[in-house]
Amino acid sequence: MRPETRSASHRGWILLTTGLIAASLVAALRWIQDQAPGHTPDPAVAPAVAEGELLMAGTPTEATDGGQRVAATPAAADGPTQTFEQQIDALVELGQRTAAAVQADEIDEAKATDAAARQAFAALLAQFGDAGERGLAMVTGLPPGSEAPLDLGRHVVLRLVIAAECARRHETAEAVSDRARIDAFVAALLAVMPQHDQLAQLGGTVLDGKPYLRLVHEPAVLDLVALAGEGKLPRPIATQLLLTLWDNVGRSGERTSGELASLAMLLLADQDPSKRTAACRLLLNDPRYRHVVLAWLRERNDAAVAREVANLAAQQLPPKEALAVLRELAPTLPSMGNAYMALGHRAPDVLALAYHELLAADTHPAVRVDLIAGLAMANAPESGPAIELALQSDPSPEVRVQAMLSLTATAAASSGEAACTAILDDPVLGSNPARLAIVVYALQNLEAAGLTNAVDRLGQRLRNLPLRDDSRRALEQLLARALPGGQTSR
Repeated sequence: MRPETRSASHRGWILLTTGLIAASLVAALRWIQDQAPGHTPDPAVAPAVAEGELLMAGTPTEATDGGQRVAATPAAADGPTQTFEQQIDALVELGQRTAAAVQADEIDEAKATDAAARQAFAALLAQFGDAGERGLAMVTGLPPGSEAPLDLGRHVVLRLVIAAECARRHETAEAVSDRARIDAFVAALLAVMPQHDQLAQLGGTVLDGKPYLRLVHEPAVLDLVALAGEGKLPRPIATQLLLTLWDNVGRSGERTSGELASLAMLLLADQDPSKRTAACRLLLNDPRYRHVVLAWLRERNDAAVAREVANLAAQQLPPKEALAVLRELAPTLPSMGNAYMALGHRAPDVLALAYHELLAADTHPAVRVDLIAGLAMANAPESGPAIELALQSDPSPEVRVQAMLSLTATAAASSGEAACTAILDDPVLGSNPARLAIVVYALQNLEAAGLTNAVDRLGQRLRNLPLRDDSRRALEQLLARALPGGQTSR
């Protein structure tokens, strides 16, 4: 890279990094304030915080020089230079001031403290070439699990420093083809993660999905996976780091796709569920090996790993391929509502088409339940008609009840009462205490939508039906809080 190009890239990196700090501090430190003993969060504050974050995501420290964007030079501090630790605490204070200004709707003050925070952050990185090591030493010295606002604020700022240092060292390594500094720093971060959950979360946040893990870190990552298997580290963090490592070594060519596939095949039989999940995910992403993974999951009936694989497929595979994976996992996982919801959010048209095909064939009613649940997550033209069709025409009682729940959750004002009425009018469902319990549950959706008259009418009718004792108690509690004076109209 030419010197002038690298300089421009470095300036851009500084602006990007410092542009994130105040918004992150606002969100995190506002949350810290809300956790303080005796503090009652004000729901009206949330929009102001969001607005403030958007304002502070700009770059008021940018200036122009002959048409080129440059970073404003931080103002020189008066008096003796502050230590690294003092500058971290100053950034925490700036974050608290910014959060307070946003809460008070003092946008000019918030923008000013935002600019100061970004200047201070850039100055800290410029002053300390070893900011990463200093940040890691400071964060490991904080009391584990401390709820003190200052300690929580320090965690936020130090995480940003460590993430920025990883980005800075990675950029340098790419420019000069020397990964010694970034590799050593990542190794140090991996080494401290087992100390307690806050450090595990920090390491996971900084490294997951980033290009910093390489083949040299594989033994340390596998050690973390082993610790997760013993319950000494959060398993999702260990799994995601192993997946990130494999993605990186495959992308960089440190291991070929064939070598990775061979390793994953071996780990399918490992006793550690994190290794099995990571192996399944790696093989699942390659159509050449996908059938092997699915056959293995069905044969072993490993529901825990199958559920994680289903969620990964729903989030990451192309929608039609993801749906095929979920269908194949149905014998192992009778219910995959969460995975179908994630897929429904991404591709409601795929779910709607699949529902119509299964309804026409009158097969796989459990899958039809999940498809209707998934469509409830999508605000799309395909969703409403498919759910209405399920309510009116699906021969499966389970599907019709799910359609009622979906409509009361997503279209309460227009269809919620009619959906509940359709279930109550059904000669089979309307006399089944277990099904009626779900109608009582759906009534909470109408309560949340403020449909007082609908709650009144349906509540009166439900009182005269064969409810279970627990459902009757829940109904009476709902009517007491949702109706004027706690009484039905008759």
